[in-house]
Amino acid sequence: MTTPFSWPHLPKDPAEFESLMRALDAALDAQGVKVPQRPMRLPRLLWEAFGWGGDVLPKKELAQREGYEGQVLLAKAKRWYDEVYAEHLKMRLSYGAVPVRLGSAIWRVHIGVQYGDAKIFVDRNLQNRGESMSATGPSSLNLLCAIEAFPQGLANRLHDAQLQAFERFYVMAHEALQWREQLPRTDLFNVARADFAASTEDVLGHRYVQARWGAEQAAEKTIKAVLKIAGTSYPTGAKGHDLLLLAGLLDQHHGITLNQDVLSTALCSTGVRYVQEPSTEDQALTANHAVLAILRELSTQERTANILNSGSPPG
Repeated sequence: MTTPFSWPHLPKDPAEFESLMRALDAALDAQGVKVPQRPMRLPRLLWEAFGWGGDVLPKKELAQREGYEGQVLLAKAKRWYDEVYAEHLKMRLSYGAVPVRLGSAIWRVHIGVQYGDAKIFVDRNLQNRGESMSATGPSSLNLLCAIEAFPQGLANRLHDAQLQAFERFYVMAHEALQWREQLPRTDLFNVARADFAASTEDVLGHRYVQARWGAEQAAEKTIKAVLKIAGTSYPTGAKGHDLLLLAGLLDQHHGITLNQDVLSTALCSTGVRYVQEPSTEDQALTANHAVLAILRELSTQERTANILNSGSPPG
């Protein structure tokens, strides 16, 4: 479990504010948070240090006010990042990438960070990317532009049903990975993130056995992480890879129910791991997507939130 960020008191002048920001930035760096993601993580650390609460998207003009309390503190902290890291903050902001099939190929989709009342839409015209966030209105995103190197020719040929299915999938993946981003930075959750990223890369790289194993590991460690935070023991060894058994513990002890069919899709048997059974592209893709479905299911259950928030700050 990551040690909560602490600081003796709210800053009283620019020098103390600068010291606080350097410490916050160093703490986020030590947690492995990339520069473009650090402004998003500020509210959590400020909560840990000062019991801070409020709108995570304060108006920029608040940074001009005197003092360092409430929304003014966060507005000044975000301005600090704008001044210190500038162009580095303009890198692609993404919760991660997922594979998706469109046409007769699998593509990498970047699940972007969205702020406030961001609008999403699907337009075959890839020149219509949407609007970046500005002071004049909410941002918007053409979801087809979130697909890496997606060609206009294929976009033109997609049927309405395919576009609608892709939009539904993107929304589900966004909700799952956005929730994952807010999880505590425990060892198990951190490795689960890496396992899912590896599964995605293996699907795209046509390494289907590795993709299925990575998906199973991501699901397994996510469930184990919740059980561990709840103080519920779970088996190790061969039984520790049984997603149905692990999910059964969540249900039995905490009333958190996960879809059995989805869990079975994410399972990776010994025969698969040792190439005694064939693995197809479709199996690898559906196993990867099963992890997203599991994350989504966990995120919607109040009892999951109760476990994660016990002793932890909200968000």
